[in-house]
Amino acid sequence: MPLLFALPLAILVFVAIMLLLMPLSLWQRVRSGGARRQARPWLISFNFWATLVSTGLFAVFVGIAGFWWTGAWAYAALGWLAGLLVGVLGHFLTRFEPGPETLHYKPNTWLVLALTAMIVVRVVAGMVQGWQASVNGVPWPESGWLSHAGLLAMAALLLGYAGMYAWLLRRRVRHHQRYRGFDRSPR
Repeated sequence: MPLLFALPLAILVFVAIMLLLMPLSLWQRVRSGGARRQARPWLISFNFWATLVSTGLFAVFVGIAGFWWTGAWAYAALGWLAGLLVGVLGHFLTRFEPGPETLHYKPNTWLVLALTAMIVVRVVAGMVQGWQASVNGVPWPESGWLSHAGLLAMAALLLGYAGMYAWLLRRRVRHHQRYRGFDRSPR
């Protein structure tokens, strides 16, 4: 009998800890998201390929979810295209510091803050929506950014951003490796 009480209590404690650590986690994401980093070629290539695999798995999930959620493919495709554009914008807003051997880069803090704020807004809206659905019996919206397809659009935006940013960063690192020994100063 005590085990039956321990399991729900453990779940409640876990949820409480997650809710308490969420602001700290978001603050760390914003703080480290705009930090200066060394561009390690193997890590950037791994990030690019991992993002490609994630995008493929996401496309499979959207294909399956499309049977139940109307507009899943359309929302995901538009979100992914928007993410590609945000990735290009993020690359152009990134500050690069080429050195004789290594390349350092510093992502734009405001873009990191905007993407984090987008996630926070969606999580809070989902929590409010879940509360209203469970307590008041309000049905989930069928379309719009609060729908299930809207959640897929936000996930696709983040995947598109990560993929495009990783691809452009990979190109920049390869270019730096190829021409790092040449003196490019004007004479």
